[in-house]
Amino acid sequence: MYQCDIENKKLINRINRIQGQVNSVKKKLEDDIDCKDEHLDPYEVIRQLTAIKGAVNGMINSYVEHFAKGHLVKEIQEAKTQADAMAKMDELVNIMKSYSK
Repeated sequence: MYQCDIENKKLINRINRIQGQVNSVKKKLEDDIDCKDEHLDPYEVIRQLTAIKGAVNGMINSYVEHFAKGHLVKEIQEAKTQADAMAKMDELVNIMKSYSK
């Protein structure tokens, strides 16, 4: 049986880690607001931004899986017609298509 509460906690922990990464980059940029910090490694900022991008992509994938297992299955089961069920699935597919561009 799917445990929504446990998965939600995992997702919250994941988004908190991403928030920490974003705050770290923000602080580096704020500390170098006049662009004179010789200790700021621009390559490190780029690496961190790339890591954030990867973490967000992973978060999206995890959330889609969470949504599909925890919510979409129920919505499809409760649909009154097959067309309604397909509409729910199509909505998710359309979002995923636009995300993957």
